[in-house]
Amino acid sequence: MIIYLHGFGSDGNAFKARLIKRLYPEIPIFSPDLPFEPGKAISLVKTLIEQKTDKDKCLIIGSSLGGFYALHLSVILNVPAVLLNPTVQPVKDLKKRIENETDFDPQLLKGWENDYLKQMKALYHEPENIRNCNVHVYLNRDDELLNYKIAQNYFEKCGCKLTINDTGGHVFLNFTNILPEIIDYYHNL
Repeated sequence: MIIYLHGFGSDGNAFKARLIKRLYPEIPIFSPDLPFEPGKAISLVKTLIEQKTDKDKCLIIGSSLGGFYALHLSVILNVPAVLLNPTVQPVKDLKKRIENETDFDPQLLKGWENDYLKQMKALYHEPENIRNCNVHVYLNRDDELLNYKIAQNYFEKCGCKLTINDTGGHVFLNFTNILPEIIDYYHNL
């Protein structure tokens, strides 16, 4: 199975998850609506992974904040992960986005002011604690939301497989170009 984790403010009906389902209907794809609260989001996906049988392949694909969650789950559960423009400093990135964002309902963002950011800090892993053989990271230099160099430095320290593209933006418009490589990775698990 492939578990796709979307970014902040998105939902389980993400374009990338729908594309994988359409192009690879033989692969079970789960793309859950993630709760805004980080601890609940992690718990939901962790339960899903722990319920799979030993014979089931499992790959987590995470984009942006979903990439941060996928990294955490990869570290604690030893599950392979593919990260697309992941945030590696989510507290700083989310605080900045929440302060400048006008598209979100203020009630939904209320918990991010204190408790949720503390939960997020607890999910952070130092680069040397990451099982580098389990994580492949894709970054786009033209990411308009996150500075790719911060993630590049982080993942170079842990020795993860790292691919940096010139274009594709934060939403990864070049996803169809890398998808066959991701699917090959999944099939070779």
